[in-house]
Amino acid sequence: RQAEGIALAKREGKYKGRTPIAVDEEKFRRVCARWREGKITAVQAMAELELKPNTFYRKVKKMGL
Repeated sequence: RQAEGIALAKREGKYKGRTPIAVDEEKFRRVCARWREGKITAVQAMAELELKPNTFYRKVKKMGL
């Protein structure tokens, strides 16, 4: 029943899902470059970007960094 309700809401344009976490792409690329070069740790990069580990690594994978 729940799946039917979600499908109906999607057809009506009411269900859009969870909004993605906004990240400044330019800053993200700069921080990731420093992380890949070994200048900072992944934990430091996450703190600088204010992201949790799963979000950080998901964004890295999505951007192909």
